[in-house]
Amino acid sequence: MFKRLIILVILLSVLLVLVLLKNNTPSPVNNTPTASSDSAGFTTIEYEITDIKGEQYYGKGTDGTKIEFSADKISEGERIQVHDTVICYFDKHNFGKGLVKVEKK
Repeated sequence: MFKRLIILVILLSVLLVLVLLKNNTPSPVNNTPTASSDSAGFTTIEYEITDIKGEQYYGKGTDGTKIEFSADKISEGERIQVHDTVICYFDKHNFGKGLVKVEKK
């Protein structure tokens, strides 16, 4: 019985160490090719428009990520069509805020 208790303690210790190591390692970051403008406070990501349905635009990044946005995010005067490359601007300090604007490249 004493041997089983020692084995259990050792296994629990190993499990605890593995859990602590996993929590301390940085999680992978989506390193899409981005160009950022420090003065404007935006992070930009390029997407190719794959489909347009009414006022909704669908795009795909070079790394396979997808985006969907509405026409109200497009800069004035821009006419975007399927297979066009667009630059999507996100707030650098609040990425969760969402898409700020879209420009044709």
